[in-house]
Amino acid sequence: MVYLDNAATTFPKPRAVYDALALSMRECAGNPGRGGHILSRNSAKALFDSRVGVASLLGSSSPERVAFTHNATEALNIAIKGLARKNSHILISDIEHNSVRRVAVKLQEQGIEYSVYSSAKSAEDILNSVRENIRPDTQMLVACHKSNICSRELPLAELGRLCKKYGIYFVVDASQSAGSCNIDIGKVNADAICAPGHKGLFGIMGSGFVLFGEGVEGDKIKTMCEGGNGVNSMDEQMPSALPERLEAGTLPMPAIYTLKAGIEFVRRVGAEEIGNKESVLMARAKDMLLHTKGIEVYCPEENGGGVLLFNFKNIDCEEAAELLDKGKICVRAGLHCSPLAHKTIGTPSGGAIRVSFGYFNTLKDIDCLYKTVKDILAGVY
Repeated sequence: MVYLDNAATTFPKPRAVYDALALSMRECAGNPGRGGHILSRNSAKALFDSRVGVASLLGSSSPERVAFTHNATEALNIAIKGLARKNSHILISDIEHNSVRRVAVKLQEQGIEYSVYSSAKSAEDILNSVRENIRPDTQMLVACHKSNICSRELPLAELGRLCKKYGIYFVVDASQSAGSCNIDIGKVNADAICAPGHKGLFGIMGSGFVLFGEGVEGDKIKTMCEGGNGVNSMDEQMPSALPERLEAGTLPMPAIYTLKAGIEFVRRVGAEEIGNKESVLMARAKDMLLHTKGIEVYCPEENGGGVLLFNFKNIDCEEAAELLDKGKICVRAGLHCSPLAHKTIGTPSGGAIRVSFGYFNTLKDIDCLYKTVKDILAGVY
């Protein structure tokens, strides 16, 4: 089997992640903050260590500004809805995932309007598009750092400087870049960075986080969920301080514990090294498919990243994905929860086939993909 669906979740995981999962169930099985016994204390220490890991990876010295969630979608909902104010305006890019687009649509019920800025061409073109869409009531800009369907990337540092100039919140979706790019929350002037734990950070499914910048006050963030967290139980309201303000109920500790191990792996190997390897694999696959009759590759001029989008010219993408599966190639077909991005790129209404590479893929995997594509074109499957 060749796994090429790392943009959905990375597989396989580093050995240390599997070991951490087993260890979490044996030694950190208590509920953090809900008891003074050893299992609860062990869990609380693991939770804090994971906050330190996330914060340090993203250039923050404030682990208490890391709020854990169950996934990146929840993190983005917390960051965007928590910071948005009624009767304001937000900007989103034309490559945003539904975890941003649907939030923007939902916020219209509160009188919050949104506009879409372009991700095309150069950094300056992108900035000009933002400038053209900024209004006096613009309060926030959301940026998908790297698209989940192609190699398109938004210029975080430049966007962050622009947001700082206009005094608007800057929220970054790092779902496809955390772990394969070096991101520093201070250097890009981000007010919030959201990411999952199970993709480029190699944890298991079930965790995500939002890291807030130093300029965001906890009591200014609207809560999305209320409940117990082991802190000041007599208070009727959620605490004003981070992270407890945003962490109601029991956290997914096994997933958070494995996230710590995944981040340690990223730090050992280096995010840049991981990103470079994925880019090399993507470039090799793109070159092969571009020279294959009967295949259409989208955004062929864009380089970098580990995601490649293509279609068979005479086979529906869903059917083609099933044929690839018969050849033991794991991919994902369709719209990838990103119809806005597919519209921007210009795929058919049904979407396309995505292959996404991870650190543990090899050149041999690409040869297997190429052979299976050729077999499908020849009618073998």
